Amino acid sequence: MNINIKNCEVNIITGTDTLEINGGTQPAVAEAPAESTRPAESKESGCISEMTYSVSAFMANRDKVRIGDRVKLPSFTVPAVKMDGDEVMEFDEKNIRADDAIVIGKDENGNFILIFDHCLFESAIDLNDEKRFEMTQLGQYLQSEFLRAMNGAGIPAESCGLISKDEMFGDNPLEYFKTGRNRIAFDFDEDCSRYYWLSTLYDEEASAALFCIAASNGNSDYYSASYAYYYVRPRFVISAI
Repeated sequence: MNINIKNCEVNIITGTDTLEINGGTQPAVAEAPAESTRPAESKESGCISEMTYSVSAFMANRDKVRIGDRVKLPSFTVPAVKMDGDEVMEFDEKNIRADDAIVIGKDENGNFILIFDHCLFESAIDLNDEKRFEMTQLGQYLQSEFLRAMNGAGIPAESCGLISKDEMFGDNPLEYFKTGRNRIAFDFDEDCSRYYWLSTLYDEEASAALFCIAASNGNSDYYSASYAYYYVRPRFVISAI
């Protein structure tokens, strides 16, 4: 018995006749490259979201980053510290949970401006009626102990503070905040939206320091800088180079 089987994985038993079977195998299918997961551009805001990066991937792909993209930040601990003044402000140790940071724009030097997705903790801005945000107790805390803790956790921020009223509500706000829902933020419990501080003084002529806030509905408001129960949602900068 002669059996001639070509390209067939099936064994066939037959009689004395010769049986030729041509069973062509399927060619291997080339694996298609993964399509981009980046959603289509929003016609409303011009923002593109959300491509999510690790910190290292963000740094390696800064030429591809767009407004609305996210960076996964690690958790970090900020040690307790007292900020001097006629009335001292005490910041207890803060265990900041892992969070996303959102790319919300670029500064005048082309560096990336990012903001934490969540409101991180409650705090007053200043207990001594300081009206220059960078000199307030909260402003100094964010630029010193808080920034050092971020850097120590591998977050390459070059500066840290709060978003300004102009960046969020001005005549030419950052592109990300032209969509009103992007101004609304939650704490980590996400049970309701929170009021959080902005870095802009409300009234230079007022006897007490009043600072602007982003309200829980995404509108602008203001309150006394000594009020300890509004939230802090830090804004920070990472170099584009």
